[in-house]
Amino acid sequence: MAATLDWSEYCFRPENALSGNSVRLLRDGEEAFGEMLGALASASSYVLMEFYAFSDDAVGRRFRDLLLEKAAAGVKVFLIYDGVGSRLTDRDFFSGLAAGGVRVAEFRPVVLWKPYWSWARRDHRKIICIDGRSALVGGFNITDNDAPLKLGGRGWKDAMVRVEGPVVGEIEKLFRTTWTSAAGPAGGPPPGGSVLQEAGDITASVLSASGLRNFRSIRRGYSYAIDRAREYIYITNAYFLPDRFVYRRLINAVRRGVDVRIICPCKTDHPYVRWATWSIYPHMIRNGIKVYEWQGGILHSKTAVIDGIWSSVGSHNLDHRSLHYNMELNINIYDRGFGAAMADAFKSDLDGSRRITLEDTEDRPFISKAASKVLYLFRSLL
Repeated sequence: MAATLDWSEYCFRPENALSGNSVRLLRDGEEAFGEMLGALASASSYVLMEFYAFSDDAVGRRFRDLLLEKAAAGVKVFLIYDGVGSRLTDRDFFSGLAAGGVRVAEFRPVVLWKPYWSWARRDHRKIICIDGRSALVGGFNITDNDAPLKLGGRGWKDAMVRVEGPVVGEIEKLFRTTWTSAAGPAGGPPPGGSVLQEAGDITASVLSASGLRNFRSIRRGYSYAIDRAREYIYITNAYFLPDRFVYRRLINAVRRGVDVRIICPCKTDHPYVRWATWSIYPHMIRNGIKVYEWQGGILHSKTAVIDGIWSSVGSHNLDHRSLHYNMELNINIYDRGFGAAMADAFKSDLDGSRRITLEDTEDRPFISKAASKVLYLFRSLL
């Protein structure tokens, strides 16, 4: 049935989608980090980078050295890092980058005596833009945790996309807005802003969570596509605590006969989130949602594909923090070829996952069940 449908039926605001793009899925750390390093090495005019976590470790220093090399060669390099995500990185690390010609801005430094709202809102995006030609968007941070084993990292599981075409200009616009907020007038305007030529035949949208006017746009994109699913919904998410708006739609999709499958982490850097998620597993399973847990290394992905037509890759988790506090960015892709690649990647991941049964949820010790329910009640703080 889905083969007869037009992509616009899955798009919340088709007028905001841009045609003429090339999009390539980077399925793991080896592909993503190789692409990031290669893209930075190829830069000849400017680099825009925005990352939640940029660490002073072996991987972070490799990127630092490359950025300093490009700055010394005359490339304009702009870097935004988040004050909380990069809290363990000594500020001398960033001072060294600035001294070497990299323009650096910290997003919302943590000031403990300020009200909670002033520092709870974080820049959770992961973006690299190169020369106005290409951009990389996904869930990887610049840390040893995210980097593949081949680079000496811990090989967290995540995904990224490389895009070329008009959508790159939209990503650059978001970067410039954040730069102005973080660096102020003294930071100077980043380059970019020109109309980009077509680079392919794929239609895509840039969705963000960045302010009161559009902080639900990523969720709306998800919900709209879920409501229109005919065949399947495949979601991989590191911190799966959806609000009722999304949760009800997933259950309604099952009732329409849609195959809904969710891959969540078994190993995670935030185990209390996994415990909270376990409290909703019984209800999900009873309502026909198929739940799996990834059995490999730590799962950090935020991807989805619906009917092979609508796909989404980015930094947005299906949880309260991504919805209400964090600045996020996802690329939604409306293309059957890309959707097929996403579906193939999901099915491959099922081979490395274990399906959770109702018996699994019922056989847990009482204390585990109680802890999960308590944590779920406080999910807005997780």
